[in-house]
Amino acid sequence: MERTEFITVDTHTGGEPTRIVLDGIEADTLAGETVRERRDRFAATADGVRKLLMQEPRGHADMFGAVPVPTDRADLGVFFMDTDGYLDMCGHGLIGVVTALVERGELPETREMTVETPAGLVDVTVEIADGVVRRVAFENVDSYVCETVSVEQDGVPVEARIVYSGNYFAVVDAESLGVTLDGEDATQCIEPALALRRAVNDVAPEDPVTGSSVTVSAVELTAGGDSSRSCVVFADGSIDRSPCGTGTCARLTLHHVDGDLAVGERVEVTGPAGSAFEGYISETNVDGGVTVTSPVVSGTAHITGEHTFYRDDDDTLGSFTLT
Repeated sequence: MERTEFITVDTHTGGEPTRIVLDGIEADTLAGETVRERRDRFAATADGVRKLLMQEPRGHADMFGAVPVPTDRADLGVFFMDTDGYLDMCGHGLIGVVTALVERGELPETREMTVETPAGLVDVTVEIADGVVRRVAFENVDSYVCETVSVEQDGVPVEARIVYSGNYFAVVDAESLGVTLDGEDATQCIEPALALRRAVNDVAPEDPVTGSSVTVSAVELTAGGDSSRSCVVFADGSIDRSPCGTGTCARLTLHHVDGDLAVGERVEVTGPAGSAFEGYISETNVDGGVTVTSPVVSGTAHITGEHTFYRDDDDTLGSFTLT
């Protein structure tokens, strides 16, 4: 029997997990000039590793992961994955990765750093006390509202705002989907959110900056006029336990464009687990008539464990998800 070993450190950011792969991935599966190229190479040649570490029996339906990689463009390169595939940007995952690598001594205890993600370069600020990371803030990639889409949900028109913030979100009032965010059963949001995502993607909205058609990766449900609560449902039906880092950036951008949030004005957004991220818009510019924001979001992560996972060549079960 041959056994392959993978070393990870796990964190949670506001209750949302990140499994950070430190060792075990073959270097040639991470080849590339940019982090995006390295991610795409890994996806094409070693996607089984993602499934092994994200899916059951070693992971679970709501698992997220991160792979630190070399980069000449920043202090750190990292790409993100989950049970279903890959993300260009992940806010809670970025907070978890920076926290874990700084506390383990694999990144210097510096207050400011730059991280290259598949979505682009992200500036990060780290609050450290006695070797412990107290808080991580990141200034996200350029974010903007794409368009408003009206679709039918059970015969009722529903309005969704499409926002880019490293990933594409459909932001929608929870009540318009017949659910609320004031109860303990967040799972009620899953089916309506997935149905909305399918309907929005059938419309194929357009990105006004790139001119390309948009594929929404997640739906962010909001509590109407209450800007402090949200629930993000991903394409695979998992729910972000945290307020969602890139989702919070989408909310900040939307509120600013609607005139409800001034540059520099700070707000707190709470997720299903009761944890909160703080955020604000640091600056804005205009690109082809589109207001583009620079959202800043901060939160706290904790290391939950260090793991050695095995893949035995005679283990025929493989990786799986139950639906």
